[in-house]
Amino acid sequence: MGPTLAIAFGAGLASALLFATLASGNPLAIVLFYFAALPVLIAGLGWGHYAGGFASAIGALALSLALRSQLGLFFFFSIGLPAWILTYLALTVRPQPTAADPAAVQWCPPGLLLSVIGVCAVALTLFGMAVLFGLDFDAYQASLRAAVDQTLRQMTSADAETQATLAAFMTAAVPVAAAIVWTFVTALNLFVAGRIVRASGRLARPWPDLPSMRLPRWMAGALLAGSLASFAPGVIGHVGIIVMAVGLAVFALAGFALAHDVTRGWGMRGFALGLLYAITFIIGWPMIFVALAGLADVLFNLRDKRQAPPSAPSNT
Repeated sequence: MGPTLAIAFGAGLASALLFATLASGNPLAIVLFYFAALPVLIAGLGWGHYAGGFASAIGALALSLALRSQLGLFFFFSIGLPAWILTYLALTVRPQPTAADPAAVQWCPPGLLLSVIGVCAVALTLFGMAVLFGLDFDAYQASLRAAVDQTLRQMTSADAETQATLAAFMTAAVPVAAAIVWTFVTALNLFVAGRIVRASGRLARPWPDLPSMRLPRWMAGALLAGSLASFAPGVIGHVGIIVMAVGLAVFALAGFALAHDVTRGWGMRGFALGLLYAITFIIGWPMIFVALAGLADVLFNLRDKRQAPPSAPSNT
């Protein structure tokens, strides 16, 4: 128990330090900030979810005492708590006996973990909006618009009309972009933490076959609900846009998994996948088609149809 607490204590302090680097204003600090959840995830996956929870609490307490602000609570809800939830789910196992293996078990599938990341991204974005700006949507938009206007005045010397157009766009885009970035960064942190813990020999669960990952069907319903709600005015439409954007981000990751799966055995698989990633992340908009591929796989079981043997010809 002692070594586990020591590991969790160190992980919490390391995570808090990575989180606090953002205050320096250095561009490199943004990269370090993105990996603030990594020590907590490593502690949770390697030494049990209790270690992850303890590390989260230590990181929040350290930031609160060192900076004497509410930054510790922000760290706990945006970094520590989601990391603890993910480690808890990743290490969850339930019996699933079969006739061939009565002792068989089922670990939490990666598709469910990715879906939980998406749910956390939406919940944290809405929670952050409520905490920072209150429940008054008009006041929230006015406050965010004022912050964006001030930032644009410092960064650009464009005319007033151009600045007004940019401010209107960024006011709508900032929370959406924050939710999408959080989704991708958290998924990357979970993957990296899992690989590190696996290499150390402390990963309790078997490593999943990530290319065969498939999202649960309810994610398609959530994406549809967000898409329909995005046409509504006011706060409902704003929330719908966030849900739709995060849903597309999650389905894009599932689409990349589909690409890895269907290209198994290809002679130029590395080149094909590298080209797909390059086109998607350099241009940007092709990621929508990757997301639609992931959605189609969930709705129509593309992989099952591809792998199904051809039916025997009929003699009639």
